[in-house]
Amino acid sequence: MLVTAHYDHIGIREGKGDDAIYNGANDDGSGTVSVIELARAFAAQKQRPKRSIVFMTVFGEEHGLVGSRYYGAHPLVPVADTVANINLEQIGRTDDSEGPQVLAAAITGADYSDVGEVLRRAGELTGTRITRHPVNSDRNFAASDNQALADLGVPAHTVSVAYAFPDYHGPADTWDKIDYANMAAIDRTVALAILTIADDPQAPRWNADNPKAAKYLEAARALRAGK
Repeated sequence: MLVTAHYDHIGIREGKGDDAIYNGANDDGSGTVSVIELARAFAAQKQRPKRSIVFMTVFGEEHGLVGSRYYGAHPLVPVADTVANINLEQIGRTDDSEGPQVLAAAITGADYSDVGEVLRRAGELTGTRITRHPVNSDRNFAASDNQALADLGVPAHTVSVAYAFPDYHGPADTWDKIDYANMAAIDRTVALAILTIADDPQAPRWNADNPKAAKYLEAARALRAGK
């Protein structure tokens, strides 16, 4: 089981006014600190889950999934033994362009594999709404580091609270605009989903009935065949 987020943003842009530092508090500082806090919480538990959980932050998402693709080629744990990936991206801001997203998050490729249903059920138990955005869930599946693992056959998805928000890829994406209480609520939901997958003897599977998941299902079959 792999839990990820990217720690790079777009850096310093000269000639962009008084503030040339693009802080990336939501994109994706919110994801990286959540990975750290989730790792801390799981490490504090006396009873270990049945599966190992790797918590990892990667560089280069903004430059084409560089870090996650490198990991896929040089994994700490064999990719064939990695049952799922939950990637965290933009989970700190609730001021989505379509309206406030409080106690709610969307998952990319929500119906591509069993992972979406695990997250949805976890949300029911923790009081958060995990949904499939009618447009962005599919459109943004390839936009974050989950894609690198999905291409290798691992059921991999990204959880986001706001797909588009003021200051996206701008210098004003700063820490003070994060809704920390809401981010903690989303993290609790993700933690329950992680634990569910880690303790389930049945690994998540790609949805054979969804044509959009066909190439990932084929990659998974090839991965198992080569194991």
